[in-house]
Amino acid sequence: MRLTTFVLLTLLSFNLSAAGKSAFISVKALLEKSPQAIAANTQLKQQFGEREQGLISLRNSIQQMEQTYQKDSAIMSAEQKQKAEDNIVQNKRRFQFEQQSLQEDLDAKRRELLQKVQVEVRAVIRKYGEDNGYDFIFTDASLIFANDSVDITDEILQQLQGE
Repeated sequence: MRLTTFVLLTLLSFNLSAAGKSAFISVKALLEKSPQAIAANTQLKQQFGEREQGLISLRNSIQQMEQTYQKDSAIMSAEQKQKAEDNIVQNKRRFQFEQQSLQEDLDAKRRELLQKVQVEVRAVIRKYGEDNGYDFIFTDASLIFANDSVDITDEILQQLQGE
């Protein structure tokens, strides 16, 4: 009986120690609050802000053309109506093309910058885990439940701010 109890306790303690030290991080929080992610978003706004403003201006211009057409179409000749309609259609096509182009360029640059941020974040997390004796660090996306006491997101953010 004593031998069985001893074996069970030994196996239980072995299993507990084999589990290792673990923690989790919130990826969303890191990508919203880290200085690297904030800098990447700022860079995107600087690089694409002017083009976005140009699109807004073009959209407003098209809306103005449509309002003028609706208001004045009753007194326009057939030729004037056709010219106005053609102008509106051409500007809508131009708007769609420029909008799609901007979105593609923005998405490509966002992926590029996000990849750089992810590499930096992973390096900081890996170093933090090694320095603090963690066996596992999980992301919140892969967890069903975790106690807040094992959330190290704030510590990782502090490390990222020191970079």
